[in-house]
Amino acid sequence: MRTRQTEQPPAPDAGGSESEQAALELRAQLDELLRARQYAGQRERRLTEALRALPERQRPDGELLRQLTQARTLREGLGARCLELSDRLKALEDRLRQPAPRRWIPRQPTGTPTDPPPAPPAPPAPPAADGPTTSTRTSGQDSAHTSGHDSGTGRPHDAGQAPAGRQTPPAPPRRRTPGELSALAERITTLYRQASPEEAAAVLEQGAEHLTPHDTAQLAALLTRRGPAGASVQLVRSAVHAGPLHAATTLAELREAGLAEEAGHLFHALRSCPAAALPALLDALERAGQHADGVTLLWEWGSAPTAELAALATGLYRADRAADARTLLRQAAGRPAGDLAALAVTMAPPLPALLLGGLPAIRPPAELVRLAAALAGRPDLYEALLTPLLDDPARHRTTLAALRTAGLPTAPAARPRSRWGRR
Repeated sequence: MRTRQTEQPPAPDAGGSESEQAALELRAQLDELLRARQYAGQRERRLTEALRALPERQRPDGELLRQLTQARTLREGLGARCLELSDRLKALEDRLRQPAPRRWIPRQPTGTPTDPPPAPPAPPAPPAADGPTTSTRTSGQDSAHTSGHDSGTGRPHDAGQAPAGRQTPPAPPRRRTPGELSALAERITTLYRQASPEEAAAVLEQGAEHLTPHDTAQLAALLTRRGPAGASVQLVRSAVHAGPLHAATTLAELREAGLAEEAGHLFHALRSCPAAALPALLDALERAGQHADGVTLLWEWGSAPTAELAALATGLYRADRAADARTLLRQAAGRPAGDLAALAVTMAPPLPALLLGGLPAIRPPAELVRLAAALAGRPDLYEALLTPLLDDPARHRTTLAALRTAGLPTAPAARPRSRWGRR
């Protein structure tokens, strides 16, 4: 007899419940990692503030620098792990939202069957080395396995299970598809709507650090068009934490995409880069075709506090960027005489000469006299200020006369003669 097939709703199985359990576990792991990353970021900020609070001439403690590096590496590693879990959770939630497929099962014939029923399929052979369990996976179990929640190797280790003393570097960013970027923008918008600004801010910061510069610009464009207010700005400002080259390339991508406001916010965030990163940042801006931004940053850094300015100029000179160091010090030439004297005393040669040598051409005689009086106890610095005056005495005769009136020398200090020269 012929049998008819009819459509029946799928029988409930354990696959759906296991997938929901996997999503719950992923959310719990993500919340825990977000808290750990927030703590690591707070520790990094405290250590950075402690480093900046050191006296001008005190060298930073090696242990403090080591702890700062460790906190920064931990924050970056946790950020990469959070972004990975966020992507996996989003994919799993999308699968759970899809309706279950309907199955076709044969209806039993009403009469006597003419053919015997087929024999049940033989059970699969047990694997050779997969452990004691040999049961067949259901479709739901396969889903749990791909989500990293079965007993195999599909589940990655937690962040706290890395071997002691070893830290796995984050994987290099990969280009995301337009669909992935749209899903990420939708997730950020959903978090804002659910009144979860802290988690949304963490996702934005992770995205800026672990997406490619091109994808960061594309995500910023999506958030600008249909995302919550301020989300695109928060995203791009976080790009400064991913390194100088990443930040500079992101700046170029934002401008190419026509996101002028976001590019402006990222540019102003570059001002917060530490002094040690300035040479690399200027080099990265040049490589990204943003040379004018480097010149503008040098002009803005010229108003930094004395200790920070000295560190910036020293770092540039040691990185073979003497022209940039000279430009930076030229921006500081308009400071009060006391600040200039403190800056000259703080820096090591030949930077004081770069600073003091250009002052006679732009500062009035009265201010030069005050500066000379402040440097009278340092013959080397006083002579660095006096030398350009003596090179053109006709032009600077007013300043030289003011120095003599103040009782300050107007001739170089006599060099002690060698006893071999007197023979």
